[in-house]
Amino acid sequence: MGSPSDQYDVVTVGAGVAGCEAALEAVKRNSRVLLLEEHPQVGSPSHCSGVVSLKGLELLGLEAHSSFSQKLIHGARFYPPHGEPIEVRKKDPVALILNRMKLDQFLAKQAVAAGAELRAKTRASKFERTSDSDLLTLTDGSKVAGKVVIDASGAGSRLPEQAGLHSPDWAQILPGLQYELVDMKEQGDLVELFFGSKRAPGFFAWGIPTGKNSARVGLASKKGNVKKFLDDLVKEQWPKATIDATKSGSVLVAGPISRCWSPGFIVVGDAAGQVKQTTGGGIVIGGYCGKLAGTAAASAAAHGGVESEGFLRDYDTQWREKFSSDLRKMGLARKLFAGLSDETLDRLFSVLRDNVSEIEAEGDMDFQGKIITRMLKKRKIATLLPRVAADAVKAIFS
Repeated sequence: MGSPSDQYDVVTVGAGVAGCEAALEAVKRNSRVLLLEEHPQVGSPSHCSGVVSLKGLELLGLEAHSSFSQKLIHGARFYPPHGEPIEVRKKDPVALILNRMKLDQFLAKQAVAAGAELRAKTRASKFERTSDSDLLTLTDGSKVAGKVVIDASGAGSRLPEQAGLHSPDWAQILPGLQYELVDMKEQGDLVELFFGSKRAPGFFAWGIPTGKNSARVGLASKKGNVKKFLDDLVKEQWPKATIDATKSGSVLVAGPISRCWSPGFIVVGDAAGQVKQTTGGGIVIGGYCGKLAGTAAASAAAHGGVESEGFLRDYDTQWREKFSSDLRKMGLARKLFAGLSDETLDRLFSVLRDNVSEIEAEGDMDFQGKIITRMLKKRKIATLLPRVAADAVKAIFS
C-alpha cells in the first residue's frame, strides 16, 4: 500500500459539479479529502450545454456568480417539426446560462480553500478493497487509500462494477455535437429547442444564447449523422453565424442505477445515472446528490463496520426520496416520445399550444414530474396515446 501521506478519509474521483460538491461537504466535516481530476485542467474539456435553473442553483446554495454566469433566461421557444413555434415565457428569469468550465473551477477552488487536496492529470483506473480501507490504483501505477471512495467520474466509469454495483446502460447514450456560434443576429432571452426527424430524430436540438451575438447550438441523436443534422440546422436558422468552437459529447438517458453504494464506496452524478432522461441535464441533480454523498462519506469514514455502512445506505435513500419520483416520470416521458413520428409530434405540439399558460405556471426545469403528469391527464393527449404506441412499435422495428 502507499505511504501514510497517501491515505485519506475520503477520495473523490472526478472534479465536476458532483465531485466538487462531495469533496467540499466531506472536508467541512473534518475529513481528509483527496479530489482527483483526470484532465490537466478542471472543467476542460466541457461537453455541457450550460443551462441551469435559478431554483436549481438555490438548491445547491449557489448564486449567479460573475465568474461563471453568461446570460439570464426567461423561458423557451419550442419548434415542432412543422409550423410555428410555441413560446413559454415567464416574467422573471428562470434559468442561467453558464460557462461550465468556469463553474467547475469555481467549485473546485471552494473545495481546495476549505482544505481538500486536488490532484489534476490523475486518473483512477482500478478500485479494490482491503481489510481496513479502499485502494485506488492510478494510471501511473501508484495507489491511494481512502476509508470511503466517491466515484463522480462521469459516464463510462468502470469503478462501480469493480465495487460490486451496476453501471447505467451505456447503450442508452446518444452521440452529441455542439458548436459555439459568434457573429450572429442579436440573441434574446429564450432557449430554443428544435424537434423532428430532419433535425434530431429521437431527441432534440438546442440553441442557447450565451451573449448578445453568440450562442451555443447543438443536438443529440442516435440515428443519422449528428454533424450533418447540426450543419443543416445552423444553415437553416443562423446562416451568417461563424463557428468559433466545436465540442463532441454524449447524452445519457438511461436513468439511475438500482443501488448507489457498497461498503466503502459511493457513486454519484452521471456515473450513477442521476440525470434527467428528458434532456440529459445533470448539474442540479448531480450537485445535490454530491452534497449528500460527501456528508455520508465523511460520517462513514468517522465510524466503522455496520454503522459506517448505514451512513452510505442513508445517502442512497435520501437522494431517491428527493428525485426518484421525477426521474421515473421523466423516464416514462422519454420512452413514450422518443420514437414519435413528425406527424404525431405536430399533433402533440398543437395540444401543448392550448396549455401554454398552465405550462408557464406549473413547469419546473428540474422537477418535471408534476407537469408531465398534468399533461398526460389531458383528454386530447390521451387520445394521442394509440398513435404514440403505434409510433413506438414502428421505431423498434425500423
